[in-house]
Amino acid sequence: MIEELHQIGDIVSDRYTIVSVLGRGGMAITYAATDRLRDRAVAIKVLSLRQASQWKVIELFEREAKVLASLNHPQIPKYIDYFYTDLESDRRFYLVQELIEGKSLNEIVQNGTRMTEGEVKEIAIQILNLLCYLHELSPPVVHRDIKPHNLIQRPTGAIALVDFGAVQDIYRNTIAGGSTFVGTYGYMAPEQFQGQASCASDLYGLGATLMFLLTHRSPSELPQNRMKIDVRSCTEISPEFAKWLEQAIEPTTEDRFPSARIALEILEGKRNSTYSLANANNYIATLKSSGEIAKARKLKPLDTRIQFERTSDRLTFKIPSLGYRPLTWVFGAFALGIYWGLDKFILPYLHTFGLLSQIALGFVAVMVGLMSLMCAFLFVYALIGNFLIEMDRQTFRISWYLFGIRIGRERGYNSEITRIGIEEIESGNGQKSTQYAIWRGASKHRFDSILIEKEEMDWILGELLDFLSHL
Repeated sequence: MIEELHQIGDIVSDRYTIVSVLGRGGMAITYAATDRLRDRAVAIKVLSLRQASQWKVIELFEREAKVLASLNHPQIPKYIDYFYTDLESDRRFYLVQELIEGKSLNEIVQNGTRMTEGEVKEIAIQILNLLCYLHELSPPVVHRDIKPHNLIQRPTGAIALVDFGAVQDIYRNTIAGGSTFVGTYGYMAPEQFQGQASCASDLYGLGATLMFLLTHRSPSELPQNRMKIDVRSCTEISPEFAKWLEQAIEPTTEDRFPSARIALEILEGKRNSTYSLANANNYIATLKSSGEIAKARKLKPLDTRIQFERTSDRLTFKIPSLGYRPLTWVFGAFALGIYWGLDKFILPYLHTFGLLSQIALGFVAVMVGLMSLMCAFLFVYALIGNFLIEMDRQTFRISWYLFGIRIGRERGYNSEITRIGIEEIESGNGQKSTQYAIWRGASKHRFDSILIEKEEMDWILGELLDFLSHL
């Protein structure tokens, strides 16, 4: 166990007065303190370089500070400060954050409090809403150590999640003291033992936490059936909630809920509880067996302006503006030409006819004016707009930007995808246009754009299909 780094009453950085010890782990100590500058209570996590056995510990600590600084949610402690101080034989790192008043769910259970199924569900809904926020960030934030100790119930009943980075629990309560995977035995999803973690890992931790609230026993002590916690033999809850818990703690990642959002909607009764990955999995399996993915893959165009990045977990296409290209000037010319026609041939005669003619001519003026505005928008968008297509293990996102501001975004879960491909659209005059899109059932998300050539669209389509097939 790490030795004491501060005494009660010590003043850190001429600002924070140490009040008490909140907790200690293998490599860090967390203190309650008073911020003398702002007259508020804070929590300070302190890490000693001299006592840190691996640089990985420092890396995780810095990651925690960076993550907290980027988050803004009422259920997450607010980031306040991050700094280090140098001593003669040591360097100490400090992470200062809002002090969450209340008791951890572990303390509540240890005090003998028994919760009803409704109370446990309410806690689950609160945590799922928080996980929706974290997992739907870009890129997603995975906590990796959801457990009763890290969930604090405020006096109001609201649940807060603490310990981002889990530095103090890397070695304590893990099954392999020398490894640097993050998690706590009993609450850690099976894939985390191999150093792998995803959004689904947080759902497993949530499910295991709820089992602890219902049984007052560590998940590692509960009876199992075929390597899986036997929910129904150790709880007295409704079949619907039992079924939900069983899916949350499935040992295999693919068998759990595909996202916190879907888990939340099922728990709240907003989505059919029989939801599964069958549609998406069957779609990808069909593509693989038919050879369509191999056929769809194209070489990256040599002269493309598109910035492309791909790893095993993430795929990104950044499409810049066209700039001063012929197509850009075509939109500008159309905008000016249509406006000139409106100003020259329609507006001057608007008041020279009878009422009915004025109404008809006014309607024409409005339609022509809208056409001019549309062309003007396309001109500006082609000149300085940009476009982003992203896909990770959980979600896809399609975003449009103008002046650096996002003007539109569509997104969804990969598990809901029923098709990715091309659709031929025939207009009323018999002309055909090609659309590239992602389908989620009846919902269609187009990812073609005036900024992208057809050759580039074919390449993007092939990469999306291939990326999905490797998940």
